[in-house]
Amino acid sequence: MTSLRVPVPPPIAGVIVPMVTPMLPSGAPDLESLDALVDHLIGRGVTGLLVLGSCGENGALSRDERLEVAARAVARVDERTHLMIGVPALGTREAVADAKVYAQMGADSLLVPPTFVFPHSAAELGGHFRAVAGAAGSVPVLAYNIPSRVTVVLEPDLMRELAGEGVVAGVKDSSGNVEAQRMLAEATADIEGFRRYTGSEFAIDGLLLGGFHGAVPGLANVFAPWHVELAARATAGDWKGAAEMQSRIVAFFKLYQHPMPGGSFSASVIASLKEALVQQGVIAHSTTALPFVQVDDGMRTHVRETLAAAEIGRP
Repeated sequence: MTSLRVPVPPPIAGVIVPMVTPMLPSGAPDLESLDALVDHLIGRGVTGLLVLGSCGENGALSRDERLEVAARAVARVDERTHLMIGVPALGTREAVADAKVYAQMGADSLLVPPTFVFPHSAAELGGHFRAVAGAAGSVPVLAYNIPSRVTVVLEPDLMRELAGEGVVAGVKDSSGNVEAQRMLAEATADIEGFRRYTGSEFAIDGLLLGGFHGAVPGLANVFAPWHVELAARATAGDWKGAAEMQSRIVAFFKLYQHPMPGGSFSASVIASLKEALVQQGVIAHSTTALPFVQVDDGMRTHVRETLAAAEIGRP
């Protein structure tokens, strides 16, 4: 069924929050908590939401669960802000199928990474994005450069080529390579309407100064007011003030840095975000998707102390 939702264009500035996916203790999506998180973040002035990104544990959900989460997000967001939906896929055929569904569902844009597993060539990657964009129709496709999750880097030359053809309307760059992101900004600076968003949480201010339009930072699940303030100061040309907000955000990157026994860094990142939202009274459970280890008492104490130091409590 095609949504009657009026599209909200990709923002020209600000913060798109890569939302966690709240889960019940069973591991199934917690849709009531998803509603609450959407309302919570919109109420803090963000300019967009991303569901089913990396923070949303997209690859750990079944396809049916991803569709359920996406549909609920579309309904809850309505036309209040820009809604981006992630399209993780092992191959082009799966990505094309999902892109069609999300476009009909009412997504404002689609965030599309390279295919997983195989280190495809630039020509092959170009074919992938062209196929997905064709399936998405009028819904903008943004490329997701995240080499830590896939096996390739989306190079500036390919992004310029696809942007010039109108295949991709923007990029979220989570490579962590600030120099390459500046090169991307230079390579696409003359392409009208092309949106550049960074996922490099330590350097948002510098990348906004260097040609990016906004940020898609995981910490904004918890510290959204700080990110909104940073973006506002940058938009106003107050770069000293933006740098001050960036310093505060960098200091609280420590939220991510409490290891859990037997857990990966990714497990600690997602668990800490969810536990912080539980302690803020936004979502009901800190459950993470298998095979991640679950939040323990050590993580709960770490998050409590971190929120207290940040002077961020319940909304």
